[in-house]
Amino acid sequence: MKSVLILSRWNAGGVAPAVERLRARGLSPVLISDLPDDRNRGLCDDHVLLDWDSEDLSTLAARLDGRGIDPVAVVNLLEVLMPWQIEIAAHYGLPGADPGREVLLSKTRVRERMRALGLSGMRFSDDPAEVDFFPAIIKPSGESGASRLVSRVDGPDDLLAYRRRLAELGLAGIELIVEEYLPGTEYTVDGPVVAGRFHPILAGEKPDLDETRHHDAGINLHPPQRKHIREGVRDLSEAVSALCADLRLDQLWLHVEGRTTEDGRTELVEINPRPGRGMHFPAVHGPGGVDPIDAYVSMSLGEYTLDPQELVPVPDLPVTGLVYVEADELGTVEIRTGADDLRALPGVGDADVVDGYQVSNLEQENFFLGFTVTADSVSLLRERVAAVISTLDYRIVPPPSV
Repeated sequence: MKSVLILSRWNAGGVAPAVERLRARGLSPVLISDLPDDRNRGLCDDHVLLDWDSEDLSTLAARLDGRGIDPVAVVNLLEVLMPWQIEIAAHYGLPGADPGREVLLSKTRVRERMRALGLSGMRFSDDPAEVDFFPAIIKPSGESGASRLVSRVDGPDDLLAYRRRLAELGLAGIELIVEEYLPGTEYTVDGPVVAGRFHPILAGEKPDLDETRHHDAGINLHPPQRKHIREGVRDLSEAVSALCADLRLDQLWLHVEGRTTEDGRTELVEINPRPGRGMHFPAVHGPGGVDPIDAYVSMSLGEYTLDPQELVPVPDLPVTGLVYVEADELGTVEIRTGADDLRALPGVGDADVVDGYQVSNLEQENFFLGFTVTADSVSLLRERVAAVISTLDYRIVPPPSV
């Protein structure tokens, strides 16, 4: 049986849904992770341990060779492991090693390429000491999944405080990018890239975004309900498609974030070369008729083809709300409300509950629960979401004192 590597770190990486799609194709999933007791190891046919920080590709290749594993693809849904994915694909001659992908690993390189192509006028700097525009957003130039270390700064004092915080965390040396803060509304666009063209399939408006930490909050509306946001989605998608053509990207899924102001200015926030997390999966699979994990697995095998039916516009109504519930203190989440309890409530389509979620730091999003709700109006949607939230029964157990 042909083997496919699935990369995971900290028990994350969409392993379970990826395994399901691989087995449906008659392929053997091999988990590559950093934890000997990885909770997903039992789902896979083999488990190879690797310290992502201290070991290298030659070590991984030797361990795979020692077990007689010659992979035909590598599946990775984590931004932090994208450099590994590209390196592994190049080493074994697998799909996913095209040079253009390396540009997407750096927010600074993406900004530079967008500016060079005339696709963006956003001010930015990779040197915080040179920043003279405020308000601004500061974040790591590399991986910043789950909005890790993303913060708004309103002046030099905020910028200095942010850098001091990094030093306290032992992260003073990481590469940063500071970008102009664009007022307006943030949104997401998901879709495949085929032969250099980005095809937007699902768009979601974020009217309740936490504007300080840039964490998802409240409801993400799919599709966007306001005209200027829908126009912004179209303009942003064309700009991203032009970037994809320039980078000669192919067989790739993008989760794109953008912003549009009331007067119509549209800018890219960032590009993530993987499907949107969690509840984005059923949302895309539903309204857009596409299973993004299945598509991503096909892309990893170099087999993905675009079905024209996937591009049929989604009607404005009914509207689907994606809701994430975040833990706001350190500790372990104990939740008595189950996913089936939520699915039984009016309008709820799907739900994901992580009982025992560990909150080890507050510098990133810590979502332990997500669900989708559908309604024929935004007002009814908000009522249904409030009803769901009111049923949640959970507590956060503080970590043991040292």
